[in-house]
Amino acid sequence: MSIEILVPTTRTLGGATQAVVEQLLGPGFHNIDAPETDAFEVELTNVDAEEWGELVPEAISPQDLGDKIKENREILRVRVPLRLGHFLLFPGFIALCRPDDYEEFVTDPRARQIVGRESLELASAFLSPEILICGDAATDFLGTEATTWDELKEVLSEEAIAHQVIAIPR
Repeated sequence: MSIEILVPTTRTLGGATQAVVEQLLGPGFHNIDAPETDAFEVELTNVDAEEWGELVPEAISPQDLGDKIKENREILRVRVPLRLGHFLLFPGFIALCRPDDYEEFVTDPRARQIVGRESLELASAFLSPEILICGDAATDFLGTEATTWDELKEVLSEEAIAHQVIAIPR
């Protein structure tokens, strides 16, 4: 069972996408590994489940990509690749999806440290008051059973999906 680290965001989907892409192309995150190439394809999905890619920064700049997403209200999901895993962005949500096994996170102190560092860095980057670490695809519920952070936590509490909600001290 893979791991998803979710944080809420008040940024628009375009603004959150621009921030993530600029960070990956610029100074990078300290604990989250950027893609191995200087240019990478950001995948966009609209309400009709149509998918297409934009090559950043070769074909489009992060700012232009963010503006394009803001202008097209039908885009509901953005996928940004990483060296291992990817970001999934939805309106109001940012998810860091890792191929690591959730069971290792629960039982291995080193795995907990790695996920913890990534989680805290993501929460800090988006000024999130809490994070959600899930052992399955919590993102599957976004846009259907849950459209807000509180709805997502409620849906997960009713499911057999392993998860933890962690408040971030300020």
